[in-house]
Amino acid sequence: MKKLILAFVAIGFIAVAATTKMATPTVKATLTGELTIEKYKACIDACNACIASCKKVEKMCAKEKKATMAECEKLCKECIASCNTAIKHMKADSKDCKSECMECAKICEKCATECAKFEAPECHKCAEECREAAKHCNKM
Repeated sequence: MKKLILAFVAIGFIAVAATTKMATPTVKATLTGELTIEKYKACIDACNACIASCKKVEKMCAKEKKATMAECEKLCKECIASCNTAIKHMKADSKDCKSECMECAKICEKCATECAKFEAPECHKCAEECREAAKHCNKM
């Protein structure tokens, strides 16, 4: 009788396993244990690069204290905040992800336009990184 019950239990487990979908392949654990959604990886990477460039330019603008760079500093701060928000939504696979990314793209474009006005290589790199982030965010 015990063997018969064990056989039914084994068959039940096999049936459940065969009909249950496996975890989606788009979610992958990283070395830090954080979940990264593969479909957002390129956009997250572009936003992180944009954040790094904007931080450098923001510091440079703050040191120079020139009135002509005040708008650049302000837009870099906005761009950093917007990219961080977009990344947060992408990592959470939020329903608001698309709208956040579209808003991020607009701010990144504004920042890129402003940074491109200046001669400093950091500004040109920032403009490039912002445009790349905007391109990826617009694809969302």
